[in-house]
Amino acid sequence: MVLIRVCLNLSSWTFVFMLRIVGVGLDDGEVTQKGLDAIERSEKVFAEFYTNTETVDIELLEDKTDQDIQKLSREEVEQRDRILESAKPSDTAFLVSGDPLTATTHFDIKHRAEESGLEVEVVHAPSILTSVAETGLNVYKFGRVVTLPENMKPDSVVEHIEKNDSVGLHTLILLDIDYSADEAAQKLIEMDESLSDRNAILVERANMEDQSISYGNLSSLDPEGGTPHSIVLVGDTSHKEENFIRDRG
Repeated sequence: MVLIRVCLNLSSWTFVFMLRIVGVGLDDGEVTQKGLDAIERSEKVFAEFYTNTETVDIELLEDKTDQDIQKLSREEVEQRDRILESAKPSDTAFLVSGDPLTATTHFDIKHRAEESGLEVEVVHAPSILTSVAETGLNVYKFGRVVTLPENMKPDSVVEHIEKNDSVGLHTLILLDIDYSADEAAQKLIEMDESLSDRNAILVERANMEDQSISYGNLSSLDPEGGTPHSIVLVGDTSHKEENFIRDRG
């Protein structure tokens, strides 16, 4: 749908095109009806599922919405131009895993689209940032989220963990899509040996039918199934959190 603004004093029409940034959740079954409607109403549809390549079925989404969805690489998304240029002559939907605005790249796309004169609609969806509450930890007691890439050891990872620890907050560590938690845990211990005995929670395939959550210390994490994996380093716990973990640990 193209929005049309009428400027009566100029007796002219102004056409305003729409960019819809649609979250599809942690798998394709979590797309809301509002999200499906937004996809159906768009003339072009792009998708970037870098963090959930194996859990989002693009063909299923295409069947549900009668759309041809073009998959973009991480590099194409970070360059932003293709998405914004597409939205100038035609309404465009951009699909992302999780919730649209939890990634700085997607927030920047929204900001640049608005600056360029596009109308922007955001359709929210479930995210690991809220699903992590299934561990029994209070989402309000999480500190800065940490991303641990498979092929790097950024100093900022340990720095952010230490900052969260200094005020007793839990740390959610996000991993690359195919990065196994046991390998990631070993890397973390190599970066900081004091983390070896740290209370940790392993979240496997969050919000999916075969979701698994296990408790222990960082050095003993033992994934049962496939990725994606996330790790939580436990900070100071309330009595309710402590009891929940003890009953399941």
